[in-house]
Amino acid sequence: MMILVWLIDILVSGIRILGGGIEVNPVLRFGLWIAVLATAAAGVAALGAGLYFLQQYLSNPA
Repeated sequence: MMILVWLIDILVSGIRILGGGIEVNPVLRFGLWIAVLATAAAGVAALGAGLYFLQQYLSNPA
């Protein structure tokens, strides 16, 4: 349960850094934004691949 609290704390700190609530090096903020956008792009790509493979699976009658 404590691990969940730590993960939420890290998430909140990251959001505060991205939003400008904590003064940090601009390179760090830029890197965090790149990481967030890359993670979002990977999620969209994984969803697209999953839907494609699901369509292939359902269109081939066994």
